[in-house]
Amino acid sequence: MRARVVIVLVILVAVGGVLAWRAQTGQQPKSKESLHLAVPQGLYVPMAKVMDRFQEKHPNLEFMTMVDTPEAMAQAVEENKEKPDIFISPGGHEIEVLRQKGYIIPETMVAFGSYELAVLVPRDNPGKVARVEDLLNPQVKAISLSDPDLNAACYAARQSLQNLGLWQKLKPKMKVTGCCMTSFRWILDGRAEANIQFLGCPMDPKTAEMAGGAKAKIACTFPRQSYYAPRNVAGILKTTRKMALAQEFLAFMTSPETIAFMAENRMRNDLDLPLTPGPWGPEQEANPRQAKAAG
Repeated sequence: MRARVVIVLVILVAVGGVLAWRAQTGQQPKSKESLHLAVPQGLYVPMAKVMDRFQEKHPNLEFMTMVDTPEAMAQAVEENKEKPDIFISPGGHEIEVLRQKGYIIPETMVAFGSYELAVLVPRDNPGKVARVEDLLNPQVKAISLSDPDLNAACYAARQSLQNLGLWQKLKPKMKVTGCCMTSFRWILDGRAEANIQFLGCPMDPKTAEMAGGAKAKIACTFPRQSYYAPRNVAGILKTTRKMALAQEFLAFMTSPETIAFMAENRMRNDLDLPLTPGPWGPEQEANPRQAKAAG
């Protein structure tokens, strides 16, 4: 026991000597930096790996993350006093809405990855949906979706259905829910015969489909040329106090090497776009062709 006490005392003396030397020489331990990211649920796995890589170069950096549905994250930016430094939108429209409201620095917005749009149905497919036009089937009594003015997938769906001449015809069946996960639950519990989401969200076999007991499936995808090309889009908020660090991380995250790394780690690139960063703004969200019916 005495030997252990002596060893502990020696260690304490040694540590005390190091701290005293740092105090005398002015060499103090570096304080922790922090960077706050708003990350959509479906992108968290590849983003976590990117954060780990960035921390290898910045060992004193701590990441704070808000991980939620895109609608909830956008709402938090508007309502919460404490805001993230960087916002990441799955599909681009959520961050474009925040830009229009003055929260995002426009020139920092950068796009990567891509999504395809799909119709999800209950496993037994009571509405007999095999293509988008089948949403008109009388067996389809309710189509659950998020707010198309905010949610990127449903914004794209509105574009597509307008171009296909189906939007006005389907409006009586549309049931707008609070968020994408809520709208997905509508087909799990039988309140809707169809649901609109990006392909793989939330039907990733390692996430929501398992949580839902495999009660849903993908019925069809939307015609590709009928809607804009949705992408992940990241941008820096005007309220950030970590501008230099946020710019450095954004450049790291959207480098071609890191985008390729994310694509290897469950980031979707359904449209097979080049693994390089791209611009984002109203031009990228524009309707690819003139709508046939006004929405």
